[in-house]
Amino acid sequence: MPSARPRCARSWPIRSSGASTCCCSLCTRASSSKRRRREGGAVIQFHTIPTANGQKVRIVLEETGLAYRLAPIDLYAGEHKRPDYKAALSPFGKAPAIVDPDGPGGEPIVLAETLAIAWYLAEKAASDLLPKGPGERAEFLMWASAVSSQLAGAFTNQFVATVMAPEKTPWAIERSLADCHEQLAAFEARLASRVYMLGERFTILDALFFPMVASSARRLEGGLDPYPNLARYEAFIGQRPGVQRGMAAG
Repeated sequence: MPSARPRCARSWPIRSSGASTCCCSLCTRASSSKRRRREGGAVIQFHTIPTANGQKVRIVLEETGLAYRLAPIDLYAGEHKRPDYKAALSPFGKAPAIVDPDGPGGEPIVLAETLAIAWYLAEKAASDLLPKGPGERAEFLMWASAVSSQLAGAFTNQFVATVMAPEKTPWAIERSLADCHEQLAAFEARLASRVYMLGERFTILDALFFPMVASSARRLEGGLDPYPNLARYEAFIGQRPGVQRGMAAG
């Protein structure tokens, strides 16, 4: 008996198995190309935006080889703030988000927040991208939290102050830029004697951090000129095919 085809997460009754074909705006805009480098398994629906946060998750998807389909979200139209989006995908009105029809125990799962998504995908794929041992896991949590809160928060404030604010306030712009540089300095020091952010291999911490360097930090005047270690890191990590695909606009 063929498995039921789930509806899009916008209107998807999570525990329903009834077959349906959805024609909502997210589904009709979703990319028709599906990556199935792994045998079998349902296609993960990846609701994303063209920002560093979207790139973080896409890098993990590409590095793990999990099958996924793009469903672009209109950031400037505020699609992620709509009540139906919040109800179906992210109670916080954030993007990206994923829907995995074949989650734990075969049940569908909906996830938002990049750190949670990245960990779930790496664990689902049984990949080598996760930290190993209590010390490495604790170190991962420390730096991943810093990426998700301190660094991402600084660049979010900078983007709002310099791009999205209807009225540009010099004080807000200067303060946000100073915060960005303060956070980048901490990561510059971290990479003074390291190739990767954690251990001796590429992990999801690199997937979470790399777009902040290659996309967000590049927005600043002078780019990475004040940060030679970050520039070296960007050049090295950016050679990975999975990272290159993950950074592609989608």
